[in-house]
Amino acid sequence: MSDENPTEQEFSKEDQQKYEKNGFRKYGAYSSLVFQMLVIIGLGFWGGKKLNDYFDIKNNLLTVGIGFLGLGLSMYNTVKNLNRINKSEDENNK
Repeated sequence: MSDENPTEQEFSKEDQQKYEKNGFRKYGAYSSLVFQMLVIIGLGFWGGKKLNDYFDIKNNLLTVGIGFLGLGLSMYNTVKNLNRINKSEDENNK
């Protein structure tokens, strides 16, 4: 990085490669997927429980159904993001 103008952030190609290969950056990208999954699944089951209570259904049909829908959505989101991460890593390794 140039020290001439500290307000202007310029990355040399070497700095950019170091940034892209940083292990903490990769760890952050993968660990954020875990939290996204937890939030989506949790909201699905919580929303299903709230709807189940609102409609006063004695069995937990909506809780389980909407919870599994949230599980499916979180899996779809995870696979989509993993493909995006792997594609960007492949481009950086070329």
